[in-house]
Amino acid sequence: MDQERIKALIELLAESDLIELSLTEGDSTLRLFKDAANGTVQSTPAKIAAAKAPKTSVKAVNPVAGNGEVKASLYGVLHLTPAAGEAPFVKVGDTVEAGQTLAILEAMKMFHPLKASHAGIVEAILASGGTEVESGQPLFRLV
Repeated sequence: MDQERIKALIELLAESDLIELSLTEGDSTLRLFKDAANGTVQSTPAKIAAAKAPKTSVKAVNPVAGNGEVKASLYGVLHLTPAAGEAPFVKVGDTVEAGQTLAILEAMKMFHPLKASHAGIVEAILASGGTEVESGQPLFRLV
């Protein structure tokens, strides 16, 4: 895959509402994802073509109950890490800020960020990574 094509894909991702884009050609796979917190587009596993992207406004996709539970807004597969083998977005005991990504929900090959709607401390992670979750299912508890 040539550099110009990679640059074009980065620009496409930066201008779209998507947070992740994967492309496989032959035995090569390029995975780009947008980190909405700092507005960058990154590729993994080898950071081949990182580039600065415009700031994006990502809508929070996590209803929060009065007891601090962050719930899934849709049915999908829960991903607690940005990619296989990477550190989780958050761990129990972590302090999070409003808008911080807690996890990713994958539905129909689309990746939706699950963001904290308020600051707090992660008291519990209520579902396992890689499992299917239902809309409205509690996934995290913040205090």
